[in-house]
Amino acid sequence: MKRQSLNIFRLLTLTGFFLGSLSLSAQENAAKKDEHKIQEVIGMDAPAAPSPVNADGTVTDTAAPAAKPMKSDEILKRAVNWVKLDNPKYVKSSGVNSGSKAECVVTFKYKPKELNPQADVEGTITMHVSIEAKEGKYRYTISKINHVAKNTEMSGGDIYNEVPQCGSMKLPPDLWKKIKSEGMKEANLVSADLKEAMKVPSDAPQGEKDEW
Repeated sequence: MKRQSLNIFRLLTLTGFFLGSLSLSAQENAAKKDEHKIQEVIGMDAPAAPSPVNADGTVTDTAAPAAKPMKSDEILKRAVNWVKLDNPKYVKSSGVNSGSKAECVVTFKYKPKELNPQADVEGTITMHVSIEAKEGKYRYTISKINHVAKNTEMSGGDIYNEVPQCGSMKLPPDLWKKIKSEGMKEANLVSADLKEAMKVPSDAPQGEKDEW
């Protein structure tokens, strides 16, 4: 009876350990998946009201009013303006405005700098960009950064992968490393452009826009 109880105890212990390992593995995979993006929350204050002007043209010296959070609809309008705005460095497509979010796909042309690259990897680097608006702040997320070659058999896929989608035999590690580096460089460029554009009031004159 004691031996049977001991065996049951061991079985329960091993089962608990196994389930715990599965849970930990799932959490680690989820964490790694969350790392595959660039994300930042930016605070936004409404423009300060101008100081009162006296009859003689002088400005009344008053204490600056406390900053107020910018309204979410103004933040969203700025995000939509950025999605629509043309950029000579990349192309934006599949623009969507849903509720409190604006999103699109950004595409860069990719061509190796070497005259005779090791592999036929010329194509594009694409990424998904979303901007979520709330009162006083917005959050942008750049994800799904992928290399797609014109010759689809040479596509590297997700730049966060250690091994390219087409395999290391077709796309050598040193060349894949360069593509990954270029993808991150372009994602950071989009991030910088977006943050600058979000500083511009929604009713300010805009450049040429794509309809979406």
